Amino acid sequence: MNLRSFAVVVAFVTPMSSTIGDESITKEKSSEARIATELDQHETNVRSLDRRFQEAIIRLEASYTAERELMHKKLSKTLKNEKKALTEKGELDQAIQIRDQVARIEATEIVPPYPKVTKTNGPGSTKPSNRGGILGTWRWNNGVDIRNLDDGKTNGNGTWQLVDPRENIYQFRWKRIPADRVKLSPNGRVLEGTKANDLSFRVWAVRID
Repeated sequence: MNLRSFAVVVAFVTPMSSTIGDESITKEKSSEARIATELDQHETNVRSLDRRFQEAIIRLEASYTAERELMHKKLSKTLKNEKKALTEKGELDQAIQIRDQVARIEATEIVPPYPKVTKTNGPGSTKPSNRGGILGTWRWNNGVDIRNLDDGKTNGNGTWQLVDPRENIYQFRWKRIPADRVKLSPNGRVLEGTKANDLSFRVWAVRID
């Protein structure tokens, strides 16, 4: 092969090598973009599912509470009528007993019957469900599961602290992102609030054990 032929071969091969390299880079970037899109969509789907779960629980609790209140009113009305009849008959001891029963019914706090046990991996086996405070595993709105430990730490290199016992407000500090300030729901199943440094940025978590 003479010098002129070699130059022609080099000129032909070099652009092809560059084109192949560019295509490889483009494919890699395209793959990264698809993965990023899938992760973003997954996070959006998790937030949507968690929100629907919370809304369903709220509706169920409201329905349960309303029905229990109606039952209380009906029973109280029946007992009051009975107390009135007994009083008119002069049977005061029984009337007083019924009066006390009515007082207890009206003072009873209505609390939905939350499950006291949850299933483990074993078929039909159960374990106590931790309803005390925020100990246990929670799924946050970004799809990450975090377990709160009893020493004020989490399994995700974070820490938690009860900052307002009266309102059940907790603050979570994370290693690489701003802290979260959230309130524990009365049923002990939902944490909801905002970023401590940005009250417009909502965050929440749902108990999963």
